[in-house]
Amino acid sequence: MTMKKCVVIHNGSSSTVAGFSNMELPQSIISSSYVQKGNERVFGTFAMLDECESKEECEVYTIMDKNGMPYNWEALEAQWRYLYEYELKVDPQELPLVISVPATHSEIDPQVVENYFDLALNKLQVPALQIVVEPLAVALAMGKSSALVIDVGARGTTVTPIVDGTVVRSGVMKSRFGGDFLDYQVAKLLEEPLGSSSHEAWYNSATWIREFKSTMLQVCDKNLSELERYHRDQLLLQQQQQQQLGGAYHNYMTNPLTQKRNFLLKKNNKTVTLELRDCYRVCEYLFQPQLASPDYASRDGLGELLSRSIKKAAASVSAQGTPGGGQGASLVYNRHQPQLQPEQPSTTTTTASSATTEQVYAQLLTNVVITGSTSLVAGFEPRIVSELAVRFPQNKLATYANQIHLDRAVQGWIAMGAMAALPGWQLGQWHTRRELAG
Repeated sequence: MTMKKCVVIHNGSSSTVAGFSNMELPQSIISSSYVQKGNERVFGTFAMLDECESKEECEVYTIMDKNGMPYNWEALEAQWRYLYEYELKVDPQELPLVISVPATHSEIDPQVVENYFDLALNKLQVPALQIVVEPLAVALAMGKSSALVIDVGARGTTVTPIVDGTVVRSGVMKSRFGGDFLDYQVAKLLEEPLGSSSHEAWYNSATWIREFKSTMLQVCDKNLSELERYHRDQLLLQQQQQQQLGGAYHNYMTNPLTQKRNFLLKKNNKTVTLELRDCYRVCEYLFQPQLASPDYASRDGLGELLSRSIKKAAASVSAQGTPGGGQGASLVYNRHQPQLQPEQPSTTTTTASSATTEQVYAQLLTNVVITGSTSLVAGFEPRIVSELAVRFPQNKLATYANQIHLDRAVQGWIAMGAMAALPGWQLGQWHTRRELAG
């Protein structure tokens, strides 16, 4: 089955993206949260901002849990109906639907899949449904059967190793440090309260904190402590050279980390002045979370996360192999056991059991894909290269990060649309109400 046009909805941890598969860009990008005002649910970023500014009593609730799976199915149904009626302006019964699920370390809960099919096929009555695994779809849409997909989103960071079109589950690594964590650190740095209620916290994150992160934050290309030590050593060397020449010491060299940067905090109508090192330090917490608090483990830093993911994936593939020629990014629906298609061995496909650890390293490290809205912070890609180069010095590295900000922010949605357009040669699995009833 090949679909020329279908609806594509991507429910992310921060934003929900919706549109049509035959369009290059989505029709709608709204918040994945909603405002509860009495018995009314308010969807849409701008409508939510208006409600939060009105000072009326309301609360902001989420729909997706920390693992990227829905936990509030009534709200999810209301959100999809809002998207169909007000954003896409199309009847759910007219076009097939494509949705996504994140890669997981273990089997996807069968009840989650049941709920997705019940919502789409029974309640909304879409003619057909396809569920794709987001990081696998991203890799395949880029023409890569093997890749290391790094998704830095609002709720945290997920590293997914893909070998021969198959997600290596043992190598899927997640941490809680992402965009929301940076929001908290920004508020702490500026000594501004994040908010005493859910709607205040959401409003601050969606307005001035988002602006601050896009204009002020920056990732240094190496460990921040090493960078500070390097500049101190350079100043000391300059002083020693001038003393040897018998002249008085004059500090002609300036420390780049002390450069001043200004930010207009509009809500208080004041200008905040920070040093460059302060802007670096906030993002450094993603790579060294123990610097933010002793309660955070260094092993959850992004560099360590990447290293563990690659090594576990290589050990798993070299020991057990993985089905070669992965069958696509779709989730095959079985009423008793939902399972990822690429993980179903076939007698007609070859296996990669003969791949050595070094071969898997090469496959992953030369196909590093960076995605997610939080990865748009300046300097993020060079730092990823630096972290990998330190841990795998003998391997060649190649990263792929879309330089168009909007495209990277909606890369998952774009990949889902590409999967929907694939022909029916076991790359895209569609399901209908007839199959559900059977």
